Amino acid sequence: MVASSGPPRTAGDARAFGSGRLSPPAVKRLRAAFEGSAHPMLIADDQRRWVTGNAAAADLLGIAREDVPWHTMDDFTPPALRKRLEEQWETFLSSGAAEGWYHLYVPDRGEVPVEFSATANVLPARHLSVFVPPEETTAHGGNVVLALPPVVGGDRGRLALTAREREIMALVASGCQSGEIAERLFLSPETVKSHVSNAMGKLGAHTRAHAVAIVLVTGEIEWEI
Repeated sequence: MVASSGPPRTAGDARAFGSGRLSPPAVKRLRAAFEGSAHPMLIADDQRRWVTGNAAAADLLGIAREDVPWHTMDDFTPPALRKRLEEQWETFLSSGAAEGWYHLYVPDRGEVPVEFSATANVLPARHLSVFVPPEETTAHGGNVVLALPPVVGGDRGRLALTAREREIMALVASGCQSGEIAERLFLSPETVKSHVSNAMGKLGAHTRAHAVAIVLVTGEIEWEI
Protein backbone atom coordinates (compact mmCIF):
# COMPACT_ATOMS: atom_id res chain seq x y z
CA MET A 1 0.00 0.00 0.00
CA VAL A 2 1.23 3.49 -0.78
CA ALA A 3 1.39 6.02 2.01
CA SER A 4 -1.38 8.53 1.65
CA SER A 5 0.94 11.48 2.06
CA GLY A 6 4.61 12.15 2.38
CA PRO A 7 7.13 14.96 2.63
CA PRO A 8 9.53 16.07 -0.07
CA ARG A 9 12.93 14.35 0.02
CA THR A 10 14.73 17.32 1.55
CA ALA A 11 12.35 17.30 4.50
CA GLY A 12 12.76 13.54 4.83
CA ASP A 13 16.54 13.90 4.82
CA ALA A 14 16.38 16.52 7.55
CA ARG A 15 14.34 14.21 9.77
CA ALA A 16 16.45 11.17 8.89
CA PHE A 17 19.73 12.78 9.90
CA GLY A 18 18.60 14.77 12.90
CA SER A 19 20.56 14.57 16.13
CA GLY A 20 20.45 11.36 18.13
CA ARG A 21 22.68 8.85 19.87
CA LEU A 22 25.44 9.37 17.30
CA SER A 23 27.76 12.34 17.77
CA PRO A 24 27.51 15.20 15.24
CA PRO A 25 30.73 14.08 13.46
CA ALA A 26 29.36 10.53 13.26
CA VAL A 27 26.09 11.83 11.80
CA LYS A 28 28.07 13.78 9.19
CA ARG A 29 30.07 10.67 8.29
CA LEU A 30 26.92 8.58 8.01
CA ARG A 31 25.21 11.17 5.83
CA ALA A 32 28.29 11.51 3.59
CA ALA A 33 28.45 7.75 3.17
CA PHE A 34 24.70 7.57 2.57
CA GLU A 35 24.95 10.13 -0.21
CA GLY A 36 28.19 8.88 -1.73
CA SER A 37 27.81 5.12 -1.74
CA ALA A 38 26.77 3.16 -4.82
CA HIS A 39 25.13 0.64 -2.49
CA PRO A 40 21.37 1.16 -2.12
CA MET A 41 20.60 2.55 1.36
CA LEU A 42 17.22 3.37 2.88
CA ILE A 43 16.14 4.80 6.21
CA ALA A 44 12.73 3.83 7.62
CA ASP A 45 10.72 4.96 10.63
CA ASP A 46 9.10 2.73 13.26
CA GLN A 47 6.05 2.15 11.04
CA ARG A 48 8.18 0.84 8.13
CA ARG A 49 7.68 4.04 6.16
CA TRP A 50 10.68 5.10 4.12
CA VAL A 51 11.98 8.44 5.33
CA THR A 52 14.70 8.81 2.73
CA GLY A 53 16.86 6.80 0.36
CA ASN A 54 20.01 7.46 -1.62
CA ALA A 55 20.18 7.60 -5.41
CA ALA A 56 21.18 3.94 -5.66
CA ALA A 57 18.12 2.91 -3.62
CA ALA A 58 15.81 4.88 -5.90
CA ASP A 59 17.36 3.12 -8.90
CA LEU A 60 16.91 -0.27 -7.22
CA LEU A 61 13.25 0.43 -6.44
CA GLY A 62 12.59 1.92 -9.86
CA ILE A 63 11.18 5.20 -8.51
CA ALA A 64 12.29 8.82 -8.41
CA ARG A 65 14.32 9.67 -5.33
CA GLU A 66 11.88 12.36 -4.26
CA ASP A 67 9.14 9.72 -4.26
CA VAL A 68 10.87 7.44 -1.73
CA PRO A 69 9.15 9.04 1.33
CA TRP A 70 5.76 8.35 -0.25
CA HIS A 71 6.28 4.60 0.06
CA THR A 72 6.49 1.97 2.77
CA MET A 73 8.55 -1.17 3.11
CA ASP A 74 5.36 -3.15 2.54
CA ASP A 75 5.10 -1.71 -0.98
CA PHE A 76 8.25 -3.55 -2.00
CA THR A 77 7.61 -6.82 -0.19
CA PRO A 78 6.17 -9.73 -2.24
CA PRO A 79 2.43 -10.06 -1.45
CA ALA A 80 2.87 -13.62 -0.18
CA LEU A 81 5.39 -12.44 2.43
CA ARG A 82 3.60 -9.36 3.75
CA LYS A 83 1.78 -11.24 6.51
CA ARG A 84 5.13 -12.22 8.04
CA LEU A 85 6.63 -8.77 7.65
CA GLU A 86 5.12 -7.23 10.78
CA GLU A 87 6.41 -10.08 12.98
CA GLN A 88 9.86 -9.89 11.38
CA TRP A 89 9.88 -6.12 11.84
CA GLU A 90 9.06 -6.39 15.55
CA THR A 91 11.82 -8.95 15.97
CA PHE A 92 14.23 -6.63 14.20
CA LEU A 93 13.34 -3.66 16.40
CA SER A 94 13.78 -5.80 19.51
CA SER A 95 17.10 -7.35 18.49
CA GLY A 96 18.58 -4.19 17.02
CA ALA A 97 19.81 -5.64 13.75
CA ALA A 98 19.08 -8.19 11.06
CA GLU A 99 20.70 -9.50 7.93
CA GLY A 100 20.23 -12.08 5.23
CA TRP A 101 18.69 -12.42 1.80
CA TYR A 102 15.48 -10.67 0.90
CA HIS A 103 13.33 -10.59 -2.19
CA LEU A 104 12.22 -7.06 -2.97
CA TYR A 105 9.10 -6.75 -5.07
CA VAL A 106 9.77 -4.12 -7.72
CA PRO A 107 6.99 -3.10 -10.12
CA ASP A 108 7.73 -4.10 -13.72
CA ARG A 109 10.63 -6.30 -12.53
CA GLY A 110 9.00 -8.69 -10.11
CA GLU A 111 11.05 -10.13 -7.25
CA VAL A 112 14.65 -8.94 -7.00
CA PRO A 113 16.94 -10.90 -4.64
CA VAL A 114 19.28 -8.72 -2.57
CA GLU A 115 21.59 -9.26 0.36
CA PHE A 116 20.80 -6.81 3.14
CA SER A 117 21.85 -5.66 6.55
CA ALA A 118 19.54 -3.55 8.71
CA THR A 119 20.51 -1.61 11.82
CA ALA A 120 17.83 -0.27 14.15
CA ASN A 121 17.95 3.18 15.70
CA VAL A 122 21.07 4.53 14.02
CA LEU A 123 19.24 7.69 15.06
CA PRO A 124 16.09 7.77 17.23
CA ALA A 125 13.31 5.85 15.44
CA ARG A 126 15.40 5.79 12.26
CA HIS A 127 16.49 2.42 10.91
CA LEU A 128 19.15 1.95 8.25
CA SER A 129 19.05 -0.76 5.58
CA VAL A 130 22.01 -1.45 3.29
CA PHE A 131 21.55 -3.61 0.19
CA VAL A 132 24.18 -5.40 -1.89
CA PRO A 133 23.14 -6.68 -5.34
CA PRO A 134 23.64 -10.39 -6.15
CA GLU A 135 26.64 -9.83 -8.44
CA GLU A 136 28.67 -8.66 -5.43
CA THR A 137 27.74 -11.67 -3.31
CA THR A 138 27.91 -15.44 -3.36
CA ALA A 139 25.09 -17.94 -3.73
CA HIS A 140 22.08 -17.41 -1.53
CA GLY A 141 19.35 -19.52 -0.08
CA GLY A 142 16.20 -17.46 -0.44
CA ASN A 143 14.47 -15.39 2.21
CA VAL A 144 16.91 -15.76 5.08
CA VAL A 145 16.50 -13.20 7.83
CA LEU A 146 18.79 -13.46 10.84
CA ALA A 147 18.38 -11.44 14.02
CA LEU A 148 21.67 -10.03 15.26
CA PRO A 149 22.95 -8.07 18.24
CA PRO A 150 22.68 -4.33 17.69
CA VAL A 151 25.52 -2.54 15.92
CA VAL A 152 26.97 -0.03 18.35
CA GLY A 153 29.59 2.66 18.07
CA GLY A 154 33.10 2.17 19.31
CA ASP A 155 35.22 -0.97 19.26
CA ARG A 156 33.48 -3.09 21.90
CA GLY A 157 34.83 -6.60 21.44
CA ARG A 158 36.09 -5.93 17.91
CA LEU A 159 39.65 -6.35 16.70
CA ALA A 160 41.15 -3.26 15.09
CA LEU A 161 41.34 -3.23 11.31
CA THR A 162 44.70 -2.68 9.65
CA ALA A 163 45.20 0.42 7.51
CA ARG A 164 44.89 -1.71 4.36
CA GLU A 165 41.69 -3.35 5.62
CA ARG A 166 40.17 0.07 6.39
CA GLU A 167 41.17 1.29 2.93
CA ILE A 168 39.57 -1.71 1.24
CA MET A 169 36.43 -1.62 3.39
CA ALA A 170 36.00 2.06 2.54
CA LEU A 171 35.98 1.09 -1.13
CA VAL A 172 33.57 -1.78 -0.45
CA ALA A 173 31.27 0.63 1.39
CA SER A 174 31.44 3.06 -1.53
CA GLY A 175 30.08 0.34 -3.81
CA CYS A 176 33.24 -0.90 -5.52
CA GLN A 177 33.43 -4.56 -6.45
CA SER A 178 36.48 -6.73 -5.81
CA GLY A 179 37.80 -6.40 -9.36
CA GLU A 180 37.58 -2.60 -9.24
CA ILE A 181 39.33 -2.49 -5.87
CA ALA A 182 42.09 -4.77 -7.14
CA GLU A 183 42.74 -2.53 -10.15
CA ARG A 184 42.68 0.64 -8.08
CA LEU A 185 45.08 -0.64 -5.42
CA PHE A 186 47.26 -2.76 -7.76
CA LEU A 187 46.38 -5.94 -5.91
CA SER A 188 45.14 -9.31 -7.11
CA PRO A 189 41.40 -10.01 -6.71
CA GLU A 190 42.30 -12.91 -4.41
CA THR A 191 44.26 -10.55 -2.14
CA VAL A 192 41.32 -8.15 -2.00
CA LYS A 193 38.93 -10.96 -1.11
CA SER A 194 41.34 -12.11 1.60
CA HIS A 195 41.47 -8.62 3.13
CA VAL A 196 37.68 -8.34 2.99
CA SER A 197 37.31 -11.74 4.64
CA ASN A 198 39.77 -10.81 7.39
CA ALA A 199 38.03 -7.48 7.97
CA MET A 200 34.63 -9.15 8.16
CA GLY A 201 35.98 -11.57 10.76
CA LYS A 202 37.32 -8.73 12.89
CA LEU A 203 34.08 -6.79 12.56
CA GLY A 204 31.96 -9.82 13.41
CA ALA A 205 30.16 -9.42 10.08
CA HIS A 206 28.45 -12.34 8.38
CA THR A 207 28.04 -10.75 4.94
CA ARG A 208 29.41 -7.79 2.98
CA ALA A 209 26.17 -5.91 3.57
CA HIS A 210 26.55 -6.47 7.30
CA ALA A 211 30.20 -5.32 7.16
CA VAL A 212 29.21 -2.15 5.32
CA ALA A 213 26.55 -1.37 7.93
CA ILE A 214 29.05 -1.88 10.75
CA VAL A 215 31.80 0.33 9.31
CA LEU A 216 29.31 3.09 8.54
CA VAL A 217 27.71 3.13 11.97
CA THR A 218 30.90 2.60 14.02
CA GLY A 219 33.12 4.99 12.06
CA GLU A 220 35.71 2.29 11.33
CA ILE A 221 36.45 3.94 7.99
CA GLU A 222 37.19 7.49 7.00
CA TRP A 223 34.72 8.95 4.55
CA GLU A 224 35.38 12.21 2.76
CA ILE A 225 32.85 14.77 3.96
